Amino acid sequence: MPEDDFYTPTDADALRMENELLAFEVEFLRARYADKERAIARLERAEKDLILLLESLFKSPVRPLLRLKPSLRELERRYLRS
Repeated sequence: MPEDDFYTPTDADALRMENELLAFEVEFLRARYADKERAIARLERAEKDLILLLESLFKSPVRPLLRLKPSLRELERRYLRS
């Protein structure tokens, strides 16, 4: 091939490059979706744990003291009364 000639991709080359790009994008989107699914599962577990802890606290003899704190009353209202 002479020095002044440049490589011109064929249609097959262009399709191969586009296919590789699309495959990369699919893998990227799958990984991103899996990350979000794991994050949602962690949040659901944390919410269940919080409810269990709040139930234990508010069934204990110290409940009147807990209800003095506005933030704990809000948690009780939000997670235990709904």
